Parts: sequence; C-alpha cells; structure tokens
Amino acid sequence: MDIFLTFDYELFFGKVSGSVDKCMIEPTEELLGIAAKQNIHLTFFWDIGHYLALQRFCEAHPSLKADQLKIEKQLKKVLSLGHALELHIHPHWEKALYANDAWQMNLEQHYKMSDFDEEERKSIFSRYHGALTEFKDKKSSSFRAGGWCIQPFSNFRSLFLEHGIRYDSSTMPGVKWISEQYQLDFTELKTSEPFRFSTNECKEDKQGEFIEYPIASNYYSPFFFWKLYVLGRLFPSQHKMWGDGNYVPQPAGKKEVLSVGKKHHASSDGFFASELQAILAKKIKAKDTALVVIGHPKSSTKYALRKLNAFVAQNKINHRFLTFEDLPCE
Repeated sequence: MDIFLTFDYELFFGKVSGSVDKCMIEPTEELLGIAAKQNIHLTFFWDIGHYLALQRFCEAHPSLKADQLKIEKQLKKVLSLGHALELHIHPHWEKALYANDAWQMNLEQHYKMSDFDEEERKSIFSRYHGALTEFKDKKSSSFRAGGWCIQPFSNFRSLFLEHGIRYDSSTMPGVKWISEQYQLDFTELKTSEPFRFSTNECKEDKQGEFIEYPIASNYYSPFFFWKLYVLGRLFPSQHKMWGDGNYVPQPAGKKEVLSVGKKHHASSDGFFASELQAILAKKIKAKDTALVVIGHPKSSTKYALRKLNAFVAQNKINHRFLTFEDLPCE
C-alpha cells in the first residue's frame, strides 16, 4: 500500500482564525519530529493565499511581518528535509482585511472559487501558483481545493491545463456537504483508489489528463463521537486542539453525529487518528493500492500525535509512505 500523509497548512476560518504560532508553526514542528523519527516524508498543502495576504498587510501591521518570516523559515525547512509542498487555495483571502489585530473574512460570499467570476479565478490561480513556484523554485503539479470545493470542475479544468496541475486530492468518496459555505457532492464517487479523469472529478476517464487521489472516507458511528466528546472532557490535556481558532461550521451538527454518525475523511486530526489502523485494514482487505490521509496541523492533539507516530511505526515496514512529489511528472 502507498500511504500519503497530507496536511493542510493553514489558519482557522471561523469567528477566530487563531495565531500562526499555534495553528501552524508549533504543531508542524511536532509533525516534522515524527517524520524524522520514523524516516518518512509528508505532504503539506499550503494555503498560500494567507501568505500573500500577510505580504499585503505587513507594512501597516508589523506583527504580520513576523508571521510571514516564521512561515518562510519553517517551509524552507520543510523543503530542505525532503517533504512536499503543494498548492492549496482558499480564495476568500482575496477579500480578507486585517483590522483590530484580527482577520476579517466574508465567507458567506467568498469562500470557494465558484464564488468568483472567471477572470477572478484565473487571476487567483495564476498568482497563487506562481507564488508557490517562486517559493520552492519548482512548479507544483498537485492541488487541493480549499474546503474540498473542487466543484464544478469546469471552473478548474483550464487552470489545471495552463499551470501543469496533474494531480488533484480534493474529493472524499460518498461525502456530501451542502451549506452556506460548502458545496460538495461526492456521492457519485465510489472509490478512494487513484484514477484518471478529464471533466468530472468523480468519474474515471482512462484517457483523462488528470489523476485524482481521493482522500479516503470512513463512516464514523455515533459511538465514535460519544467517545470523542467524553474523552475530551475527561482528559482535556490530551484531546485539546493545538490551534487556537474556530472551524467554519460543517453541515452535520453535534446532535446529528451523536445520533446517526457521519461519513467523513480518513484523518490524523484529533480522535479521528484512532481509526487510521482500521481504515488501512479495510483497504488492505479490499486489495487497494493507495491510502490518502488528511490532517491539519492546527487540529493536532497530543493524543493524535501519539496515534500517528504509532501508526507509522507499525506500518512503515510493509507499506510505503510517499509524498505527492514522489508521483511521476509525466
């Protein structure tokens, strides 16, 4: 099995975005420590719109310059250690403002690329991809849409072709979220195996120009969520998120997940990390060839980091831990 441990390197986008130190720098150092100990490499999908926003506002707000320099230092280290740095676009940063020591974001109108017109989308993708290319001195060929909002793919197809994006990892088989911010429906997608596609990110086209690496999905029962909430209260130091911000609300609320559960991504975040071994076992039984796991440094917990370290240690002999940089360019 080829296992890809991927992390969206970003702030929070709820009412409180959190700090660069707590959401990005500190937990990422913990992840890099695990990778070094286990001799594996990770893929970081960088929300580079945030970095460009720091550049726009740092002259008027010196604290943002400090944040910019911290990110630059850490991501140069990420590259020097052989980890992958790939493109992740949350386009709301185009309209974000910084005032009263906080980011002001209009997520109701500007959360996903489909909230922008064609010319704006072209400009955003070109500038963000160009900034990443300049930073790592190499063109990125892999992409993850912010909030998994890759639909409709017609908004991205020409941009992928123009900028040499070959691999996408934005989908989650069987997951559907419709809300004020989220607009994603992957119910047509039945596999988490890599496949070629052309115009529909959920439909295989063996002659397609692009390759989808879906994030594995998993059904989490109500019992899972009851354990999550109980353990969080009994052992807060082990289950408290590293980040100091708030999530954008997802469609399924607490009452729903405690009663019917939820289909969600295979994740190294928080208590979700406890299911990684079981998810891998299911994929081995199905004779699958690849497992893509998503994580967020901001959502790391002491418990999750221990579970992730144990997962890698248990499986690194019989499976390959790869990054998106390891995938063929042609």
